[in-house]
Amino acid sequence: MILCGNISIEAMKQDGYADMFTELPKVFHESALIERFHGFLRGWNIPRMNDDLKMQGWGLNSEYFGSILHELRDDIAYRGVVDDLVVVPKGSDTRDTEAVKRISTAYLKLLFPHVRKSEDISPQDFSRYCLRRAVKMREIIRYQLGLLDSEYKGKGVPDFGVRE
Repeated sequence: MILCGNISIEAMKQDGYADMFTELPKVFHESALIERFHGFLRGWNIPRMNDDLKMQGWGLNSEYFGSILHELRDDIAYRGVVDDLVVVPKGSDTRDTEAVKRISTAYLKLLFPHVRKSEDISPQDFSRYCLRRAVKMREIIRYQLGLLDSEYKGKGVPDFGVRE
């Protein structure tokens, strides 16, 4: 599930570490709900659609591409690769672990669709393009939780590693 909301640029000046939820509806001010979000992606990191981004010539139909992605949801090979590669620190919070693994799996499917087993991708590429990005998305959620509820204050995301 993806939620879209407009948060003013002034509220985001600290690179995503300001209190982002104050401008959203009250339902989003509850830490029990926010903890279940896997990650946060700032909209300005996604290029605005303009004529330079439009396809010229042959292209892949977005409905077809969407159908492919939907079919990949049931393909457990990608999650198996993530489970093989990610080293989870002892005592890690289950929600953090699951969020990081699910986001890493999504990046793996999108960026490395040819990967079927952990040997098909270098640990360095997996770390750079999948795991580190997933951890960053979860860190923003964890920080926001600390702003909403003192129970989460100062608690970060564990330092997940990659099996060599």
